[in-house]
Amino acid sequence: MKAICDFGERIRHFADSSAHRNRYPFFIPDTSVEWSAKICPVIKISRLGTHIARKFASRYYDSVAPAVIFMPSDAADDFANADERYFVCDSAYCLGDSVAIGGQETEHIISIGDKQLNFTTQTLNADEIVSKLSEFATLKMGDLVIFGNNGFNISINVGEQLTVKLDGADSIDIKIK
Repeated sequence: MKAICDFGERIRHFADSSAHRNRYPFFIPDTSVEWSAKICPVIKISRLGTHIARKFASRYYDSVAPAVIFMPSDAADDFANADERYFVCDSAYCLGDSVAIGGQETEHIISIGDKQLNFTTQTLNADEIVSKLSEFATLKMGDLVIFGNNGFNISINVGEQLTVKLDGADSIDIKIK
């Protein structure tokens, strides 16, 4: 499974070991820097495809989910240009429970506390991105496309409970340790 993070002009690829299991505690590395999390929308690829035409791209994904990407606060400020090592470290991101897309214009809401992100696959420009990614890599069932330009940062601290909702239902629930 590939996890590809799109930043418009820049693409990042997470290592296979970078996935953190949902509902398991996240241990902040013992460093002197503050840590934060970026909450982003994700689409899951549902079928094999390469060189996908834009007009057919919506046939290659069928669900959306939130993702939490863990990173030092100073790197999260310029997430697209963050050091490559943060994308290959263990537990760099956590994928939440997904829901069916329900159509190109169906609005989804990712929320945590008083922050929220409203989006559709159309506003994410998902078809164009899937089409462009498929020019360079074969997209396989289970691959993730993380929309790094769409999202928001939050600070995280030891002892907090990180609960991200998707369309009103708990999708990610992680204790920060």
